[in-house]
Amino acid sequence: MSTILDNDLQDFDPFAAGAIERVIGTTEAQREIWLADRLSPQASLAYNESVSLVLRGRLDVVALRTALDQVVERHDALRAAVSVDGMQLFVHEAMPRDLPIDHLESLQRGPRDEALARARAQAVSEPFDLGEGPLVRALLLRRGEELHELLLSAHHIVCDGWSWGRIIDELGLLYAQAVGVDIEPLPEPDRYEDYVQWEATEAASPE
Repeated sequence: MSTILDNDLQDFDPFAAGAIERVIGTTEAQREIWLADRLSPQASLAYNESVSLVLRGRLDVVALRTALDQVVERHDALRAAVSVDGMQLFVHEAMPRDLPIDHLESLQRGPRDEALARARAQAVSEPFDLGEGPLVRALLLRRGEELHELLLSAHHIVCDGWSWGRIIDELGLLYAQAVGVDIEPLPEPDRYEDYVQWEATEAASPE
């Protein structure tokens, strides 16, 4: 273990993904996931998660990209990378992210289905670099003029099942705002560092 850490310390650059906005501690669960990643990068793939959203109708790709950026900006954990010892999250400043698009609309049904299956599999089989990030990815699959599939993937160290529900809800609302729908502004999100502090306080309190 010390050899692994020594090698990582030589290569570790906390600014690799951009300027750091803040540093917060990790939770016990995150440290356990980080340890699994250190011991076996292949085992870490078990923590890769993805969701697939089928989008029907005309799609404003610029508005979708804006909404994705806003979701990431709202939540510290989605902009974080993990320190070399697993004890801290380096939250990077929000910045526009690329939304790659795979154009599959010209393919026949068989090859198109195969391409979709490969993309879905790659969403969870491509490893994340916990020390550099980003730990969230997005890919837009254009299946037709008015049929798209948005593949979102993330490492479980920054995103769990409850988080996915929150992300999808906010993405829909922020997309609606971006295309000009008049809806109420979203409330300020809970701060992840507040949750980390609450967990630490609970763990330290006598039962």
